[in-house]
Amino acid sequence: MQDVDIQHYLNRQTLIAGDVNSGKTTKTTTVLEQFLHAGYGEQIVVLDLSPDPVQGIGGKLPLGPGTPVMYLTTQIIAPRLMGRDAEHTLELAAENARKIEGLFAEFAGQKRDILFVNDATLYLQAGNYDLFLETLAKSSTRIINAYYGITFADSELTKRERTLTEALMGVSDEVIRM
Repeated sequence: MQDVDIQHYLNRQTLIAGDVNSGKTTKTTTVLEQFLHAGYGEQIVVLDLSPDPVQGIGGKLPLGPGTPVMYLTTQIIAPRLMGRDAEHTLELAAENARKIEGLFAEFAGQKRDILFVNDATLYLQAGNYDLFLETLAKSSTRIINAYYGITFADSELTKRERTLTEALMGVSDEVIRM
């Protein structure tokens, strides 16, 4: 049964999308554990773009010690929850994008063919969509999760994030809605 589940994800792009606290990270963790159980650990890179939890929102993938994946993350700020005003929120999102692009550069030199991206929307808020697609294309198997909901008020950042998440849905082989 594990192998059947893994086969469903191999050589495709799967996007797990949903609102805050809908189970996106839990689903991503379950799929990652299936890959690890099937022996793919040495082929996996995790780009964890999630902030630490703020007001019960956000959180990194829970990887145990000794997990053989390459785990890349950086200090990410939750712009909408930490920004003082609209301008500061956009500044925080732009700083996140710069930090995340450093992770993309680090990933670019790796020879791992399975990519997990936790909280892609933190990059889509202010990052370069084409660069994101180029980064994804470096792996043949991609499992991505992204916020897609109604929790956050309409703003420039939220509209951009939603538009680019919908674009990502359009280029994914499967979209799992949570």
